[in-house]
Amino acid sequence: MKRRDVMITAGVMAMAAGSQTTRAQTKAKTYVLVHGAWHGGWCWRDIATGLRAAGHAVFVPTLTGLGERVNLMSKSVNLTTHVTDVVNLIEFEELSDVILVGHSYAGHVIPQVADRMKGWLKHLVFLDAVVAQDGKPFLPQAVGEERAKTAIDGYLQPPPDVDWFGVPTDHPLAPWVRRRLTNHPLTTLMETVHYKNGGPNGVPKTYIRCLKRRDMSQPDPVEAMLKGKPEWTWLTLDTGHDAMITAPAELTSMLSKIV
Repeated sequence: MKRRDVMITAGVMAMAAGSQTTRAQTKAKTYVLVHGAWHGGWCWRDIATGLRAAGHAVFVPTLTGLGERVNLMSKSVNLTTHVTDVVNLIEFEELSDVILVGHSYAGHVIPQVADRMKGWLKHLVFLDAVVAQDGKPFLPQAVGEERAKTAIDGYLQPPPDVDWFGVPTDHPLAPWVRRRLTNHPLTTLMETVHYKNGGPNGVPKTYIRCLKRRDMSQPDPVEAMLKGKPEWTWLTLDTGHDAMITAPAELTSMLSKIV
């Protein structure tokens, strides 16, 4: 680990060490943290450290074709593949009462996991995510087709630079993030969502909005759609999109309070 990485992580480690004194009084929870597009399980490093130090079980799957599983990338990887990745993890680890967290693109993954295994889940957390809508893909068909014209091999989107994710280019962890971002398959963004069992309905849900959005000139459409709705809790973090990188201590504290 580079010196700058150690410096950034120090605050999270201090928080984790402090939690050791109270972990006996903390009821252990189970978290599955699902990353967004271009990322991998690696991005949850500091969040997982803090939650585990508090006595919780934490799983950070990397979706097929991304992160350290980039060698598995192919045109056959789609949204269903990624949903199955998470379903299989929960099944094979025999988890229950799962607090399932989805960041960004994973807002299309976790509600479909809920659609397939609702009884295994305790709470869904959408972290600055695009919330899947039944009958719609992540990208409108015309947008996906236009992007495919310039995509690598017709289906791979190169990652944008770190500031697109709300990580300032001069942030100490910016190089660490930049080194780990991988191409993302358009096939996952163009597959239409089809719920068979009501999707996330019936499972308590929290939406965490990162307030430093890329376009602050327009009203927040997600807030208008979800805030005040039954089954939804609305929370905010004053940071950029990749909150697990830019505000790990605050996000860890917020997730630890989910019940």
